[in-house]
Amino acid sequence: MKRLAVILLFVSFTFVSIDLFAWGQKGHDIIACIAERHLTEKAKENIDKILGGKSMIYYSSWMDNVQNSPYWKGGYDRTKTWHYFNVDEGFTPQNMPRNPKGDVLSAINMLIDSLGTHQKELSDSVKFDYLRMLIHLVGDMHCPMHVGRATDRGGNDFPLKWFGSKTNLHSIWDYNMVERLHAWSYTEWQQNLDRCTKEEFDEMSAGSPEDWLTETWKITCGVYGYVKPDDNCSYKYMYDYAQVAEHQLLVAGYRLAALLNKIFG
Repeated sequence: MKRLAVILLFVSFTFVSIDLFAWGQKGHDIIACIAERHLTEKAKENIDKILGGKSMIYYSSWMDNVQNSPYWKGGYDRTKTWHYFNVDEGFTPQNMPRNPKGDVLSAINMLIDSLGTHQKELSDSVKFDYLRMLIHLVGDMHCPMHVGRATDRGGNDFPLKWFGSKTNLHSIWDYNMVERLHAWSYTEWQQNLDRCTKEEFDEMSAGSPEDWLTETWKITCGVYGYVKPDDNCSYKYMYDYAQVAEHQLLVAGYRLAALLNKIFG
């Protein structure tokens, strides 16, 4: 009975909080799956030690689940603002006032610095947390509505319909697009998207986290301009944005791999 109560609480928590997530679990699994296949042998070995033998995919959505859960007492609620970077209309990522509680760019830069330059100073438990966070947040940075506007909470307050059902702009990008585009498992997504040459991998994984954030923001501007509140998004929306969603998942995986190879390889 106690176990059932815990399961029901977790399920209810999941459904209440899902509109705050980026890509949804499958999207994060896709990104981690792509990244794992481009790790160097040394990086794989070091990451495997930190994760205790579990895959990156196993932990790809851990940070979403832990930020609100009452079962962890590690103060993870401080990471709630780390999942996004708001850029209101009329601003750019470079001149938008930063959230004093942190954002996805400052969090990723902190994690890279800590796991790279200062890794020897970290305890095993902190390395474990920081690696799981980096796996997740690189994915978040590439979801258009996680570089959305503060005025509508990253699209959560931008009402739309998805094939006639009420939803919002954030939910379309964190869940609906991935689930509706292809009825694939995360491994099938990887197999179908991850077909680039070494030269293309190097080109797509180049740049800095700030470059990647700015690139996502430019996509986000187009996403906002494409629809009006209460529009019905269906097949045409999927057709027009399919390649954008697929590209963002792919480059997130490549860039995560490149970061991890630099840190652990």
